Amino acid sequence: MKKIFYFLSALALMAGFVACEEKEEGGIDFSEIVLDGFYVYGDATGSDKVVSANAMAAGYNEAVEGKPLRPGMYEKYIWLEADKEFALIENSAGNMTFYGANLAEVNYGYDENDPNCKNFADNPNMKIQQGKLIIGEDAPKMKVKEEGLYHIVLDNNTQGDLADGAQIIVQKANWGVRGGMNGWGYTAGEMTKNEDGSITYTWADQDLAANGEFKFASCHGWKINLDVDGKVKAEVGLGLLEGKLHHTGANIVAGEKAGLYKITLTYKAKAGNLADSFTYAVELTKESTLPTECFMTGTAFGNWTWGSEGIVSLIPVHSHGGHFWTVRQLNANEGVKLSTINVANDWSKAFGKMTNGTGYTNDKDDNLVVAESGLYMIYVNFVDNALIVEPAKIYGMGPVFTASGDSWTGGAAAFTIADNLASITVDNAGSLRQYAAAPTGVTGVEWWQMEFNIYDGKIVYRAGGGDQEAVAVNAGQTVTLDFNAGTGSIK
Repeated sequence: MKKIFYFLSALALMAGFVACEEKEEGGIDFSEIVLDGFYVYGDATGSDKVVSANAMAAGYNEAVEGKPLRPGMYEKYIWLEADKEFALIENSAGNMTFYGANLAEVNYGYDENDPNCKNFADNPNMKIQQGKLIIGEDAPKMKVKEEGLYHIVLDNNTQGDLADGAQIIVQKANWGVRGGMNGWGYTAGEMTKNEDGSITYTWADQDLAANGEFKFASCHGWKINLDVDGKVKAEVGLGLLEGKLHHTGANIVAGEKAGLYKITLTYKAKAGNLADSFTYAVELTKESTLPTECFMTGTAFGNWTWGSEGIVSLIPVHSHGGHFWTVRQLNANEGVKLSTINVANDWSKAFGKMTNGTGYTNDKDDNLVVAESGLYMIYVNFVDNALIVEPAKIYGMGPVFTASGDSWTGGAAAFTIADNLASITVDNAGSLRQYAAAPTGVTGVEWWQMEFNIYDGKIVYRAGGGDQEAVAVNAGQTVTLDFNAGTGSIK
């Protein structure tokens, strides 16, 4: 009986149909409904009419690979006034079906100290409203406690895979940016509501590296569950798809130059795809003067000849402009030098020490030297004028390593370093992820910001890019890395 009541079925539709009239009791005007589809209406929308701009868009299921359109799922971002009623209506060839829910607060986010959280790590740790869908002329109206922009998701459960039946969720959208400017954390925008009803969110002085990437996010999370089984999830971000904002889009590249950027996101209710209600702009306001490249030479690295084969190109630290790193075997008392340029016979930018330097000394030619041979992390921080050298620490990450596991605890699955090589044995089948740890004293650098993997026998660094393509491994295989040669193996 429960499924029959809540599922969108032919019987429920017939019960919900009413003839197209000019006014609903309570003063709502339906006369402007022309196109078939779902609409948000009610006093909370600021209008006594059902208008085309408030039409809902087809929804994409973020829980399924490829993020396909989900039949019976609809979404809308809309400004709602506090303590006023709203509901949903479907128009089909002039017949209208009313939808509502008795909403209750729920938190699908992760907080180990909150027993009421559903503890899904990809969900925002915030209260949303959720209720089982009720269809018909007596469908309950809904309300929000605070005025603001809200994300409404309707899932009719046409596929019958939601254990609790059809659902409505209502999430308050507080737009922010996530990306290179904050280590893919979350920075809320400054909101302005304009006289024409549009809303502008602004982020000033966002520090991004060259080709730095970001996304817009309606909260500090990636997705919101519609069910505890995780079969259906709604996206809470905006990226780029074919040059336009889209909630299944890729990262947005701010610009080719490093520096401070002003980012704006503007909302104006519009029918069509979910993201059609949004436009954005990115403006470089101050170009960075920090170096964008760093190189190293020595006897084993290009034989002291800039521009030659063997010169080491240090890896940019993801989301940290002016920070670079490399792992290399250094021989005792055998000097190396660094430079921000790699031009034949040009030593004008070369250096072997910095004001804040640790883990090394200098020879008579001011070359960087270490006292003992070994595999070292060489870390350059131009922001703080710091050069740090210490024995390298390499780790595996994720469920393929029992020591790390599903908790993704950093520093748990350590590679063994011997004979200039780093190696580790895989505990479980799955996707390999690995990284070099930032040196002691460097704060704010996440493990994935110094990540790399093995492709066709070569070590490929993530640098400033997005997630690398998955590399499959089996339990019992050994991963071996030769950083000087730039090679790796999985056997």
